Amino acid sequence: MLSVSILSDIHRNPTNRWCTPMKEIPPTVNQPNKEEDNSHNGNPPPLTEAKKLIASELFHACDPELFDFETTDEIKPIASPLGLDRAIEAIKLGIGIPSSGFNIYVMGSTGLGKHAMTQQLLAEHDDKGKAIFDWCYVNNFREPSKPVALQLPAGMGKRLRHKIKQLIEELRNTIPSQLQSEDFTRRTDQLQNELNAKEIAAFQSIEKKANKQGCVLKKSKTGYLIQPEKDGKIITKSEFTVLPVKEQKAIDKSIEELRRLLVNLLNQVPLWDQEMRGKKEQLEREFVGITLDYLTGHLPEDMLAVKAINDYISSLKEHVLDNIKLFSGTLETEVEVYSGHKLTFDPFTAYEINIIVDNSKAERTPVIYEDNPSYLNLVGSIEHRGEFGTFVTNFTLIKPGAFHRANGGYLLIDIIQLLNKPFVWDVFKRTLLSKELRIQPLEQFLSINTIASLEPEIIPLDVKVILMGDRMMYYLLKHYDPDFAQLFKVQADCSEEINRDPQSCQLFSQFIKSLQTEENTRPLDRTAVAKVIEYSARQMEDGEKLSLHRGNLRSLLLEANYWAEQQNHNQIDAQAVQQAIKARQYRTGYLKELITENIHRGISVIETSGKKVGQVNGLSVVSVDETMFGRPCRITATVHLGQGKVINIEREVDLSGPSHSKGVMILTAFLRERYEQILPLSFSATLTFEQSYGMIDGDSASAAELCALLSAIAQIPLKQNISLTGAIDQHGNIEAIGGVNEKIEGFFEICNASGLTGDQGVIIPKTNLVHLMVDEEIRQAVAEDRFHIWAVDHIEQVIKLLTGLEIGEPDSKQRYPLNSINGAIASRIKTMNKAHKQFLNESKPADKRGKQSQ
Repeated sequence: MLSVSILSDIHRNPTNRWCTPMKEIPPTVNQPNKEEDNSHNGNPPPLTEAKKLIASELFHACDPELFDFETTDEIKPIASPLGLDRAIEAIKLGIGIPSSGFNIYVMGSTGLGKHAMTQQLLAEHDDKGKAIFDWCYVNNFREPSKPVALQLPAGMGKRLRHKIKQLIEELRNTIPSQLQSEDFTRRTDQLQNELNAKEIAAFQSIEKKANKQGCVLKKSKTGYLIQPEKDGKIITKSEFTVLPVKEQKAIDKSIEELRRLLVNLLNQVPLWDQEMRGKKEQLEREFVGITLDYLTGHLPEDMLAVKAINDYISSLKEHVLDNIKLFSGTLETEVEVYSGHKLTFDPFTAYEINIIVDNSKAERTPVIYEDNPSYLNLVGSIEHRGEFGTFVTNFTLIKPGAFHRANGGYLLIDIIQLLNKPFVWDVFKRTLLSKELRIQPLEQFLSINTIASLEPEIIPLDVKVILMGDRMMYYLLKHYDPDFAQLFKVQADCSEEINRDPQSCQLFSQFIKSLQTEENTRPLDRTAVAKVIEYSARQMEDGEKLSLHRGNLRSLLLEANYWAEQQNHNQIDAQAVQQAIKARQYRTGYLKELITENIHRGISVIETSGKKVGQVNGLSVVSVDETMFGRPCRITATVHLGQGKVINIEREVDLSGPSHSKGVMILTAFLRERYEQILPLSFSATLTFEQSYGMIDGDSASAAELCALLSAIAQIPLKQNISLTGAIDQHGNIEAIGGVNEKIEGFFEICNASGLTGDQGVIIPKTNLVHLMVDEEIRQAVAEDRFHIWAVDHIEQVIKLLTGLEIGEPDSKQRYPLNSINGAIASRIKTMNKAHKQFLNESKPADKRGKQSQ
């Protein structure tokens, strides 16, 4: 069986008026005389009669005649966000102070329009000519693993990329033809001829020396030969052996000397070749350098005026001169391909410009909203490409994050989305504190083994962060994270409501016009505007306030527009708005119907007629998701001999929230203060919510629990046709509660389903009168005297309504009238005290006998 029981004193937001302070009214029963009673706490005595409400007091209506237009087409949208003056001033302060730490936290519940308001303020804010920049990463030609970041004026990134691309293309076309030009060929031939002549002259010198020493120098397939010669003929080996020994030694000495000269010459030739290659390379650098200087010298002057670009061009020129073969076509530049996959990067990738932030079309400082603030989306990433079991990367695979795009401007983030992402909060804070944008893989940040990656140059950060969230998250972060207060010094608190008066209703109509314009719905006539204002007051649980939740109002307008369209109306009228409200209640009313059905079938026992001792109908509110509805709860109390302790059964089984437990303690304190002044309370009592199997919280049932307890003590029955709600203080004053409209409607539906008897009704705190916005059917029943609503401010008024008896005032001897509530309670307390005393007296001898027998 489905059973949900949740008391509604838990505030849905800090700004509702369920806990409006009320005047404390002291009890009078135990006061010796009227004069002392009047002086208690300086407050007047409680009222002797409850206030019976009339139909007009149950609803704070909005008169359509308040508006001087027929439809919203005749009025202008509101110029600035409604009711958010406090937040607007805070945001203006935050964006106006450039110092670090003055980031902004915009707080408020979902649907207030925080994003729209902030975006509008940022759009209207003038940064007074603040410069906007492009950001690029380029190759670090000296250390490719550490790409260089370029900060460029807005729009120059694309221009630089285009110009560098043109430059490389021109070099690829120009250098080969230039190195094949007649002038270059002539110069290289001249260098080659010089080398050849030098080598020939060296060999001729050795050859001449050989001839002088009677030897011949010849070139063979395997090298050079030195042979002795005599009379113009080569001396054979056999002829050499018959020569005199002295002559043989002279020939051997000459050949050895010539061999050494030849070896020295052959060792010198590679050095000459190397020197020649150096001269040719220098000649190439000279020719290409002229072209480079010419082409780079014709880059736009404003581009060359940027130091970062000048430094990059210098590095690029040096790299081109070191890699002339890449441009001349003498080096293989095609990318190897295997099975359709590229194996390496194109060598000319080294000259690309990776624009990570392009502000070429930006007219003002950037405003970036990041709806998915993950680690990579915030600080950027370095992508890798898989190649046969390994990963490769370069500077062109550096991707920007939201911090990069917002650098120099504003970054908007939802705090819940930020905190939901793992490992992000610490990186987020570190980035703001250091004012540096550092792109590094998450594995590296966590000190986990990772593949080799790049170390891009750190980019200085200049950004104003605006976090969006609720109040609780703000205070939790401020309490538990010491860095948070240093980073977010500006708190922009968005009001949840505005006061309802004729002037604010006029502004609210313009607010409705703004929503109509945004959603492009049909215009609303004045009756529809009045109905929306009444709906807004109902949403605030306060007839004197208007809710500013754009989300709820936007949905209502769209649904009302749908119903107007179904009826072929050109305008949205009050009937369409009411139909939208009813349709929404029907869509979300399944759980309510189940609970109500259980009551009608007698499964959940709620009595709406007769009288019962120690039993009363309290009122609770069931809150599921965005649905909230009232549900009567049967509260019972029992009394027995004991030590004056009131047992809260829900608390004993861990089904009582702290507020509910506090309410039971307060009513216990009231009971002791009023009836334990002379005699002790020799009884104990138990309180419970019958057929309640879920958590109960809130103190709005404390008045009902006290009534059930007083009834159980006095043995006086309570009317079951009257239900009540209200918190209580230690002096018996009835205090405001939440969900008063839903509670009234919940009990009315139960009574109405079985037929109104004319004596049924609800008791509510008097301080809740400003919150009344009950359904029209209830107002009609009250007007016809078929249902009743009473407003009270003290427990004495409540108990009189439920019993029909007077509470009873003490006489000069502190005696209560016998036919009063207090008289019956005093009599029962005396009886129970007497029984308790008799039990103690009778048990003492038995105790003694028991001790003796031991």
